[in-house]
Amino acid sequence: MHAKITVNASPDRLFAWLSDPANARHWFAHLRHEADVLPDPGLSAEQGSRTIRWSTAPAGEMVITGHGEVADLSLAFHEEEHEPEPPAEEMSPDDGPTNAGNALRSIKSHVEDAEGGDPDMHTPGVVSKEDVEEARREIAADPEHSGTPPR
Repeated sequence: MHAKITVNASPDRLFAWLSDPANARHWFAHLRHEADVLPDPGLSAEQGSRTIRWSTAPAGEMVITGHGEVADLSLAFHEEEHEPEPPAEEMSPDDGPTNAGNALRSIKSHVEDAEGGDPDMHTPGVVSKEDVEEARREIAADPEHSGTPPR
């Protein structure tokens, strides 16, 4: 399984952030499932190739390429070592593509300080499309008592 994302940060800055084991909590749990205690991911970093590897299942690696203030981050699981996890809450037993996407969005949000892509980071003042549609239905059903229309 392979996934890729572009991050608005220099490749060196992104590599430094990913190399810091303290930052693994922002992305590693998404490769597995929601966990109260994050396992030691067994991180290793190779500066010359800008490669981050982890040994905890599902083992894999991230490679950073790019130049200037834009980096491409590629994530791959070592498929031969990947054993499907048992279901956790609403997830399927092998939700690798979703988990990889969540991990990459979380990394992008944290490194860019963008807020919003990481499920744990709140974006102030933004509501979901479903919330806006629900508000419009309520206003249409009872315009006198439905509150403030959405912005």
